[in-house]
Amino acid sequence: LSKHQALSLFGNDISPVVLEVEFQTKDRLRFRLYDPNRQRFEVPLKISSPGVTADEASYDVELTDDSSHLRIRRKSTGTVLWDSPLSDLIFSNQYLQIVTTVPSTSVYGFGEHEHPSFKHSMDFITYGMFSRDQAPEPLANLYGVHPFYMCVEADSNEPVFLFSDVSLSPNPSLTFRTIGGILDFYVFLGPTPENVIQQYTEAIGRPHMPAYWSLGFHLSRWGYGSIDVLKETVDRMHYYDIPYDVQHFDIDYMERRLDFTYDKVNYAGLPQYLQQLKKEGMHNVVILDPFITKDEEPGTYRPYDLGEEMGVWVNNSDGITPAVGKALPPGDSVFPDYTNPRTVEWWTQLCLEFKDVLDYDGIWIDMNEPSNFLEGQYPGCAVNDINNPPYVPSVSNHSLAQKTLCPDSKTYLGEHYNTHSLFGWSQTAPTF
Repeated sequence: LSKHQALSLFGNDISPVVLEVEFQTKDRLRFRLYDPNRQRFEVPLKISSPGVTADEASYDVELTDDSSHLRIRRKSTGTVLWDSPLSDLIFSNQYLQIVTTVPSTSVYGFGEHEHPSFKHSMDFITYGMFSRDQAPEPLANLYGVHPFYMCVEADSNEPVFLFSDVSLSPNPSLTFRTIGGILDFYVFLGPTPENVIQQYTEAIGRPHMPAYWSLGFHLSRWGYGSIDVLKETVDRMHYYDIPYDVQHFDIDYMERRLDFTYDKVNYAGLPQYLQQLKKEGMHNVVILDPFITKDEEPGTYRPYDLGEEMGVWVNNSDGITPAVGKALPPGDSVFPDYTNPRTVEWWTQLCLEFKDVLDYDGIWIDMNEPSNFLEGQYPGCAVNDINNPPYVPSVSNHSLAQKTLCPDSKTYLGEHYNTHSLFGWSQTAPTF
């Protein structure tokens, strides 16, 4: 696609743009729009492609002779599932936008947001997609990002992709915008919603079979404060015969909120008590936060010392010095970069060592937006196009650094600008 029209909103337009369509399976289609002359960030999700065109696909793809329109049509009904006027496509360095009409107003998905109903209003609603440690409130970007939607017609279809925000309008149409990377879409043809989910999880990976105990009744709260209060709580639950299989431990079990420690004063005897609960058929889950204090006495706090030795932190824009922010532990904190294979080794080793101290059954990973109590790290974010992009998606405070790290921080996969909402995702696999 050669872009001759003056469509730029923010400059640095890219031309030409390649449209690549893969007929991956009978019911799954992928299409990408990318810059053929320069490698741009792509989400490192490995979805296996058969590598050959699917036989008897349940969809048709039409590109008009002048490349002005892309349509995806369901063969069995002729329903147009996707219809984008490519003449309106905007593909610039820090602003990408594509619009499509959809076959009905029954649109669901786009987690994680506080929605008034599962079915979305199409009355010019915009959802920002950028993970943030924020208590739920309407239209705000929250802890997770799940860029998946389902549109229910007489049949059903669902694309999944990366973007920064989405606007729903009454046409009915959807407008997708992102401020980096490429446009990369998967369309699943169903035809039923159940079929869509089967095809979707075939692509991204099936859910794991959960431990049987984890399907039981859990009790979790912050602020027990001591092992005595905890014991009273457990005994009270049993006394009233309330179904109760799993006890969670929030940050108050830690010594001064330091990961991989427990409070040997207020929670004295905790290792032995966990063993007692196990004998009674209970299980337990401990919380671990993804920031590590750097300000303990040298040689006294192994998680930091080992991480420093292995070079596992998210770095400043220089790619060398660790990004330092403020979080729950005393002093200042550094942030593990779970996209780095060395960090996976470090985390796995510490979790295994901690299992010998507290015999936990599950780990609750928290605050991995990643959360930081500052606007960016010390000494603040430099003024540049990465930290202050020409278009800021529809996110709280209109700042990409608020309550997290500066976008120009460096991770193993590239700038935090691109990898921010992948932080929790990248922590999940090594923890599992």
